[in-house]
Amino acid sequence: MLNIKPTKAFFIKLGPSGLWEKECIENGTLRIGYRDVPHQQCVDGDWEPARNSFPSDSDQGSVTRHINQVRQFYEEPETTLWITFFSDRLWWCFATPGISQLPDNTKTRAVAGQWRDTDINGKPLIKGQLSGKLLAVQSFQGTICTVRELDYLIHKIMGTSEPHIAEAQLAVENLVAAVIPIIKNLHPKDLETLTDLIFRQAGWQRTGVAGEVEKDIDLDLLSPITQERIGIQVKSKASASVYRSYQDKFADMSGFTHFYFVTHSPDSSLKAVATESSDGSFIYWGPEKLAQQAVRNGLVGWLIDRAS
Repeated sequence: MLNIKPTKAFFIKLGPSGLWEKECIENGTLRIGYRDVPHQQCVDGDWEPARNSFPSDSDQGSVTRHINQVRQFYEEPETTLWITFFSDRLWWCFATPGISQLPDNTKTRAVAGQWRDTDINGKPLIKGQLSGKLLAVQSFQGTICTVRELDYLIHKIMGTSEPHIAEAQLAVENLVAAVIPIIKNLHPKDLETLTDLIFRQAGWQRTGVAGEVEKDIDLDLLSPITQERIGIQVKSKASASVYRSYQDKFADMSGFTHFYFVTHSPDSSLKAVATESSDGSFIYWGPEKLAQQAVRNGLVGWLIDRAS
């Protein structure tokens, strides 16, 4: 298994307004501009003479910051982690030594292997699932900046969690496990109400009175945004034969994109059948899934009130 141990990490902006992002990621390169900074001086480490490539009236503090960014591009070792953002995802890589100058005087450095947009387990690194502290580097006005959230970044790439996050995740897992017995003890009508509440919290709207919609459907729900329509059948106890009968019934229904079969007490035959693969249109929810959704949608208090 890949195990990354970077000594530091940098965010790199691949071109003005991301001009080179797609090309760099597809070709496995890093690239910076600084066309007026002499390539050979950078290769030789002659950074003081390289400062003269900036206009003489330039702010010296600004010149220093720019030279430092060019120097990082040229001199950072192979153990340095590089990241950028493209197509709503975080991309990361390590770079090989050696810098080349392109015909337009921009500078390029080869990636070791390839740019990756997943963690080591293959999970996509979606921007919307990342900390705002890490995403803040995107607002950097220069080309290269230090990633201060290094530990967090390493955890995301390794598919692990920081200790305080892991502690919170464990607490949620324990809460889910704690409400499963409560859900299994619900009266059939309360189970139907819980299911209704879960979907309503997610924005679904009923097209009729719960439990009185039509034969073979307890909940007929509509998404007000997409106009997608789903049917839900709720059973407190269920077997494989009952499950398969509803699969057959759903196959003959029209107007529904998905059908949910919900139960808090499946027998052993149903547990085996429900793990079989499908096309995703007929969905099984057992007590574990109900508990996860109840916790996620803030319904633990409602469950405790029903059980008390």
